[in-house]
Amino acid sequence: MTSYELWLFLHISAAMVWIGGATVAQIFGLLAQRSGDPAQSAAFGRSMGFIGPKIFAPASIAVLLTGVLLTEDGNWEWSETFIWLGIVLWAAVAFVAFAFLTRAMGRVGARLAAEGPSPELGAEVKKLVLLGRVLVLVLFVIVFVMVVKPGT
Repeated sequence: MTSYELWLFLHISAAMVWIGGATVAQIFGLLAQRSGDPAQSAAFGRSMGFIGPKIFAPASIAVLLTGVLLTEDGNWEWSETFIWLGIVLWAAVAFVAFAFLTRAMGRVGARLAAEGPSPELGAEVKKLVLLGRVLVLVLFVIVFVMVVKPGT
């Protein structure tokens, strides 16, 4: 096994954890929302407040680091469209997800547990779930860009 193959394996594995986990989180978020049970929505919010920084953030950092190693080891040019596009989209998703979304989900979960359901919290959960869906879509766009490699 070459070092390039190792970085590629780790890169793809980390991306699978991040994208697969985010997709499953969307499904659980939808189920919690549709249940109408504030306890289930609160538990989901608290879980995402934990899973985001403990699982998704390390996976996303591993994606970035192994991507850098692949670029260097594979003699790719940093000016390649797929590389800079991947980095820009990665940064956008990582910033929104980890600086805002996971924290907001944790806060909403805690408020639901403490205050119970309200139209305000219900609307906030819907907005956060929608934002999460957009981020998952962007992650799939990144995968598409990495596979197709436009500009090469």
